[in-house]
Amino acid sequence: MISRDDPEKLKLLREDAERGIARAQRLLALRFLRGRGVPPDSGLALHWLRRAADQGLALAQRDLAALLEQGGGINRDITEAHRLYRLAAAQGDPIACARLRDLNGGADE
Repeated sequence: MISRDDPEKLKLLREDAERGIARAQRLLALRFLRGRGVPPDSGLALHWLRRAADQGLALAQRDLAALLEQGGGINRDITEAHRLYRLAAAQGDPIACARLRDLNGGADE
């Protein structure tokens, strides 16, 4: 059985991310956020999440929005976070929908 922190798996994930596969880009970003198999690096997490979000991956849009909303080692950008939550919510992401309601004081958009 291969460990989630297996160096070969990380190598393949990075190759897929570099080839432009949005899901791999998101997963690589999450590894950088959590320091799983790589040193924690919010800048690289931001880079990979942005690449995946720009391809329209709702999970990446939501994750990037959360990172921008919280700051977590990067500059906060509530306006951009709101925009990304709207994009993810438009694709039916329930967490993005809930965050939008919270940001709008409980009102739906």
